[in-house]
Amino acid sequence: MLQTLRSRASGIVAKILMTLLILSFAVWGIADVFRGFGSQTLATIGSTEITVPEFRQLYQDRMQQISQQIKRGLTPDQARALGIPDQILNERLAEAALDDMAGTMGLALSTDEIVRRVHQNPAFFGPSGSFDPAYFNQLLRSNNFTEARFVESERRLALRQQLIQSLGGGIELPQVIRDAAARFENEQRSVNYAVLTAAGLPALPEPTEEELRSFFEARKVAFKAPEFRKIAVLALTPQALAEAQQVSDADVEAAYQANLASYGTPEKRVVQQIVFPNEEEAKAAADRIAAGTPFADIAAERKLEAKDIDLGDVTRADIFDKAIADAAFALAPDSTSGVVAGRFGPVIVHVGAVTPGTTQPLAEVAPVIRAALQVDGARRALLASYDKIEDERASGAQLSEVASRLNLTVQQIDVDAQGRTADGSPVASFPGQAEVLRGAFASDVGGENDPIQIPQSAGQGGGYVWYEVEAITPPRDRTFEEARAQVLERWKQDETAKALDARVEELTKKIEAGTPFDQAVTEAGLEMRTANGLTRSRAADGLPQEVLASVFDAAPGKVSFALTDGGDSRVLFQLVRSTIPAGASVNDKLLSDIRQSMENDLMTEYLVRLQNDLGARVNRAALDQIVGGGEAVN
Repeated sequence: MLQTLRSRASGIVAKILMTLLILSFAVWGIADVFRGFGSQTLATIGSTEITVPEFRQLYQDRMQQISQQIKRGLTPDQARALGIPDQILNERLAEAALDDMAGTMGLALSTDEIVRRVHQNPAFFGPSGSFDPAYFNQLLRSNNFTEARFVESERRLALRQQLIQSLGGGIELPQVIRDAAARFENEQRSVNYAVLTAAGLPALPEPTEEELRSFFEARKVAFKAPEFRKIAVLALTPQALAEAQQVSDADVEAAYQANLASYGTPEKRVVQQIVFPNEEEAKAAADRIAAGTPFADIAAERKLEAKDIDLGDVTRADIFDKAIADAAFALAPDSTSGVVAGRFGPVIVHVGAVTPGTTQPLAEVAPVIRAALQVDGARRALLASYDKIEDERASGAQLSEVASRLNLTVQQIDVDAQGRTADGSPVASFPGQAEVLRGAFASDVGGENDPIQIPQSAGQGGGYVWYEVEAITPPRDRTFEEARAQVLERWKQDETAKALDARVEELTKKIEAGTPFDQAVTEAGLEMRTANGLTRSRAADGLPQEVLASVFDAAPGKVSFALTDGGDSRVLFQLVRSTIPAGASVNDKLLSDIRQSMENDLMTEYLVRLQNDLGARVNRAALDQIVGGGEAVN
């Protein structure tokens, strides 16, 4: 949940800080041990102190995140081997260095601006799609934040962004880089090629039982049954709560009347208008029309074409000018208005054909309206239900007990980490599925897990999902009999791949020995094709997109091949020519990416120098005490 609160730490600052993670303490010039500080001080840089409790919390949070990503626990020894403690400390020291410099430079940000940033942060939007104070405060409480602490954290983040972004602006790319980018992006290649597929191979002989068993024994691990977990899932969504919402017939009728235009098709009219330069000309024309002169004759006299007067077959809402819309929809069919005061001058309106609007009766749409009103009511009740569930969980209740008390439904699933059941079929979809599986396979039986928030963009209208791991079935070796169908399929795939590779090798040797490419592939019963104008980003003439990288790695005249169709086919090709068009331009995005990379390099150098100047010092003994031990962290 802390990641939610820090979601604004994105963009260039986050990229730079992530870059710093790869730099060692030697680069930063950090002393291994320092003296003269309190027992709760882990590191200092400039006038900023990083405390032991602060770093311990950062370290535990990061270990938890990594464990969830790799779906297994991570021991402190493994974390030290990967350099994770030093990476976390480097990141925090970089932030502290920027904070110190921002203070030295007198950078500041008003509380009003911080409030505006918070209100615009989607992380704090509630079911209504806008800032939700109740949800915001709930997030703060669940992460042990006070409002003042969070505002101060956001202020520091904003000032770091100001400082970092001020350094990278204005970089101009040297011409030599622009020229290299132009060559890279605009180089065009042409190849002769042929596609080799399994369909062109002789039929494979059926394997003997002994061959299959031998194949299985040599690759037993590939047919191993994965770990399965039995997971209880409780989804709290507007749809889950909707049925319990009471909606009266009067509410349905009121919603129907308020949105009547939504339940049918609006009236449409063929509308024309003449705009006059002044009131006098408009009135004179209106008088002539009233006396019998057709509207079309007035338009012709003013040398107006159809495109000058036609508004089209439109609804009232399609007409921008309200006065003209009102006049047009007050006229009878095939009639003309008097002078109308339009926004851009006096107007005379003519209406031709009229297509009446239609409206569905209330009885037809009542079920849809009622369901929508129930979902709306459920969205308003969502946070209250969330609090009830959390209260029940805090008292020690299991999800099944919580669901029973609150009249909700728990879904029981037994799946592997990819969401497949024991027979290999995918589990029925449920809200937050990817996050639930990722978290469940990093959790323990009976472990308490934070609820997952479902964004409204996920098609569920927002909500929350809780999950518990109820049982774990460890991975196991399948018997040959259990895996026979998979073994046979895998044997066929491997034998087909060997046959395709052998054929590619045979053709390559023949062409390299002097046989022309077209002759070699034709004699092999293949169709030779030519692809011209290939670039690194665009295939052509039927050449598969995934072959491009191999084409641009190939040397002129050489024969090479690439896998396609997930490895089921081979494309044999020969590079015919390579050209760079004269005066070729460079894609702005490529130049922007190069410029961004240079800005990142510049800002990384700045941070390295800044940290050296400020004099970072680390209490290595305190650091070792925090990250010591050998137990896995889940």
